[in-house]
Amino acid sequence: MKFLSTIKLVTIATTALAFSVLPNFAQSPETFPDIRNNVYKAEIEEAVKLGIVKGFPDGKYRPRDSVSREQAAVMIVQAINSEMEVNLDEKPRRSVRPFLDVPSDRWSVKQITWLQWNLFPAGTGQLTGTFRPEDPITRIELVDFIRRTAEALKSRATGDVELVETEEPLVFSDVSGYDKVLTMQMSAYCRVASPLNERGKRFAPDRAASRDYTAAAIVRALKCE
Repeated sequence: MKFLSTIKLVTIATTALAFSVLPNFAQSPETFPDIRNNVYKAEIEEAVKLGIVKGFPDGKYRPRDSVSREQAAVMIVQAINSEMEVNLDEKPRRSVRPFLDVPSDRWSVKQITWLQWNLFPAGTGQLTGTFRPEDPITRIELVDFIRRTAEALKSRATGDVELVETEEPLVFSDVSGYDKVLTMQMSAYCRVASPLNERGKRFAPDRAASRDYTAAAIVRALKCE
């Protein structure tokens, strides 16, 4: 049991290293050996340059690995930090109920808390009280996170939260209701929402977001003008 616990601790430490908070300065882009033919290669390298994400100690990026909800939260906060200074020790300006499954000593607690009171409506987390940090973030959840991020950045810059269309909106074959509205909006916003692996007409809303698409979607939103 002690050996298994050690393995788990090493895994957590490695994951935290790849998503650790970086200072707000440009980092030289890396060419990871496992993204040479990846459709998102340029955007992954831009994400590294901006300090949004790092590779793993073995020198790889692991583009097809899924992204957890807490990893996505950290990446998004780091993206915001590349545009404006994020003070993770800043006190909430409104009452926030801490998530029951994000203890105060968790590696991502500051980023999750910051997002909770900066991007999400009052009461987020009140119904269940949980964030589910280790759950894979789905592609539709990721796009919703990024939409809120883009609106927050635009509000800070211009006072307006409306995201202006830059592309013709896409109608995906496998979404409906709110997901359809969201993906159409964010596909028209610099293709933040795009087909699975950039091919076909499926968005795959419930599929776990991969590290390559996550980095690309965040960079697209960050650079959209």
